[in-house]
Amino acid sequence: MWPMRLKLPDGREVNGVEVGFNVVNEEWSEFRLENGKVLRVKPVVLKVYELDDLDPLTGEPDYLVRSQTVISVSSPKEEE
Repeated sequence: MWPMRLKLPDGREVNGVEVGFNVVNEEWSEFRLENGKVLRVKPVVLKVYELDDLDPLTGEPDYLVRSQTVISVSSPKEEE
């Protein structure tokens, strides 16, 4: 893939290259709300970019991840 200009959340523009990936595991985080319902949240990665910028602490490339958050709310199951 060719380098492209990407805009970061802080407004800076950097060069990056899209990196392909395979999903290894996608799990939900679950939260029981005060009203008894269960909130489930899962990030879904759409695209990954390796940036030209290097992390100052590790010297490794920084990555930009485009993702979407999936949310589910369910009522508690009735006891049988």
